[in-house]
Amino acid sequence: MIVPTFNEEKTINRCLEALERQTFEDYEIVVVDGHSRDNTVKIAEKYADKMLFDEGKGTAAARNLAVRSVDSEIVAFIDGDTVVPKTWTETVNNAFSESNIVGVGGPLLPDGGGLSDRLIFYVCADLLRRISSAVGFHQFSGANCAYLRKAYLKAGGFREDLDMLDDVDLSMRMKQIGKEKFEPKMYAVTSIRRTRQKGHVKTVMRYLSGYLELFKTGSVKEPGYLREIKKD
Repeated sequence: MIVPTFNEEKTINRCLEALERQTFEDYEIVVVDGHSRDNTVKIAEKYADKMLFDEGKGTAAARNLAVRSVDSEIVAFIDGDTVVPKTWTETVNNAFSESNIVGVGGPLLPDGGGLSDRLIFYVCADLLRRISSAVGFHQFSGANCAYLRKAYLKAGGFREDLDMLDDVDLSMRMKQIGKEKFEPKMYAVTSIRRTRQKGHVKTVMRYLSGYLELFKTGSVKEPGYLREIKKD
């Protein structure tokens, strides 16, 4: 399991504790840190089987670095502000038992928040992904997905030149290699700090414009989109 981090001292402990308590135990935890300036690394070292440091090129580059450093059949991705149930790795492993499956992803649930937060996540991070996957358009979140490593490398991994939607782009490219599956049981609970700080409407509109940019030009540019988020 690959966990990219950057100044996540307030959330990384919960994330890695959850990964350590999995019912399916044949896995390793790889943390890729972007040279955090807080206690993220000190905390992560207590749980990680392997600790790596990226070159400040962003989350996509960090994930790609981690994939190149392992030799496992399956590579799974979780963010440092995200928590999974104890059956998560078991669910991932079972999903790949189906023939020709190269990728699997699940819904994201909000960590706390009110009715509006739960509604936004249900529509955007669950319902729409179920519907789009049903018609063959998979858009797995980088905070909750897994791929066969050989297929991932064949597809070229996450595009490091995209400032956002690199996870959606990878999902689309993986479809050319094999079958993908949306698995509702593979859920993950993630921080709502991004939508809280930017606002629900602004966040949704930025993603909509990002999709248009990606489909029209093949690129999305918004430097600092992830790392500008405050970690409190």
